[in-house]
Amino acid sequence: MTKFAEIYINKKIYTYSVPEETEIGCAVEATLRGKPYTGYVLRWVEPPAFKTIPVGQISSPPNFDENLVKLIYWLAEYYKCFPETAVKLIAPK
Repeated sequence: MTKFAEIYINKKIYTYSVPEETEIGCAVEATLRGKPYTGYVLRWVEPPAFKTIPVGQISSPPNFDENLVKLIYWLAEYYKCFPETAVKLIAPK
C-alpha cells in the first residue's frame, strides 16, 4: 500500500507517494523537474487530488525523529513562518 507524505526538497515542501515502510525523518531520493534531489519526509498527508510521483531510495535509520518534525511545525506556527523556513534550522546540510 502507498502512503503520501510532505517531503522537504530544495527549500520547499512537496507531496510525494512513499512506500508503506517509510518513516518520518527519513531521507529519500526524489525527482523534481527531472533532477534528482535528496528530501526529508516530514509528515503523512491524505491522498491528494493530483497525481504524485513515487520516491526512490530511502535511507535508514531516519535522519531526524518525529519530535524534531513536531518542533519544525511548532516553530512555523509560533513564529508565523513557512515550515520550509523552520526546516532549514534543523535539516542536515
